[in-house]
Amino acid sequence: MDNEIGTFPNDAREIADGIWWLPQCLVTPVSGVATHVHTALYLIIGSERTLLWDTGFGPQWPDISDCLDKILQGRQLDYIAPSHPEVIHCSNAPRLLEKYPEARLVGDVRDYPFFWPEYADRLEQHSVGSELDLGGHRFKFVDAVIKDLPSSQWGYESSQQVLFVADGFAYSHQPPAEGDDRPTHAPGQCTLLSSELPGEPGPDQIVWITKAALYWTRFVSMDTFLGEFERMLADHPTRLVAPAHGAVIDDINKTLWTIWDALRLAYSPEIGIATAGATLAQKS
Repeated sequence: MDNEIGTFPNDAREIADGIWWLPQCLVTPVSGVATHVHTALYLIIGSERTLLWDTGFGPQWPDISDCLDKILQGRQLDYIAPSHPEVIHCSNAPRLLEKYPEARLVGDVRDYPFFWPEYADRLEQHSVGSELDLGGHRFKFVDAVIKDLPSSQWGYESSQQVLFVADGFAYSHQPPAEGDDRPTHAPGQCTLLSSELPGEPGPDQIVWITKAALYWTRFVSMDTFLGEFERMLADHPTRLVAPAHGAVIDDINKTLWTIWDALRLAYSPEIGIATAGATLAQKS
């Protein structure tokens, strides 16, 4: 099998009225198995304006561009909202700004003038609580309870009650292959909702990705953020949770909390500090 990382062309799926899931997958071999890893982005089509949440990974651009053409059907993209300035989430921003000359890059844009100074006049700062009226759809920037970077934001679309969580609640669709701790994602599962998968994800499908994407979870217990997350759900009634890495979660009362329980298992300060070449101070 070819050992080069590639892309797997997926069909977009409308997960709610006017909200499209574009689950472009990275494909890489894990223990001799072609493993799919979601790097999903989401397109919201309002009656007046459109918004793309995250931009996808650079090598995925041809598929993403074609997919946007098919869904937008001649309409323009008005807003591009990367959840945070990491390659998987923002690297196609300049391509999108070139393809859609009237589009603006929105959200916490503090870092982007250093990346793309030529587009500085098309950056639009939106802090937590800021809202964009798309016409029939209203998008709100909310604080990322589970942060990847200091500028990480989540998003919320109120008419369809969709919470966009970036690297929060990342999981894979299959447990690890024998002899490997990295979980896999089988072909044919790229556009399935969580309730359509064979079963609930187990800890081995969640913890590896959590530790890889969110290194700090080794040292900080997820329970620290439980109250904040519960308040967010109370303030933002949610039918769908849309992560960047993993299937869209539609069975909120079941899979969402199964994942949260597994996220707790990433907390292992002894292992994390040992990996960093240090030791924990011992109480006398």
